[in-house]
Amino acid sequence: MTGGRVAHPLLISLANISMEFRNKSSNHVYLLLALIPIPKFIHSTRKTCSVLEARLFHQCLDLILEPLKCAAQVGHVMSDPLGRALFCFPPLASYIVDTPESALISCVGNLTSSVTTASYHQFGDDFRHPPRRAMTTLKSIAEIEKLVNPWDLKEYELQA
Repeated sequence: MTGGRVAHPLLISLANISMEFRNKSSNHVYLLLALIPIPKFIHSTRKTCSVLEARLFHQCLDLILEPLKCAAQVGHVMSDPLGRALFCFPPLASYIVDTPESALISCVGNLTSSVTTASYHQFGDDFRHPPRRAMTTLKSIAEIEKLVNPWDLKEYELQA
């Protein structure tokens, strides 16, 4: 990117392509689906800027992936290599990210596991912590929204 503008590239590929072939960049098996902006908000509180950045990221992902979510639920007519029209239900199989993006997507802080419910104080424990599930995260968000208006950012960031 130029001019100081940066973005998260969102790439898409097929799951039925072998890993050896897919991992060679010269094979061009990934397509750029979208560039998600990484904004710089002008606000005095750093935590408020983080909340706004996370909300924008999630809103962009929701908007971009809506056609894929719809196709996975109700189906979509696609052609196979022989040109026949087939009614398909293509699932979103995986999402590969680095650690900061993983924390952003799973709605956790930087010092918390995005895969399990462990915080950084518990990373050395000798047992496996329960997995982080979408329903648990959604329940936590709903509980916070019962207490405060999500658009009242000062109160929201205190609860979050």
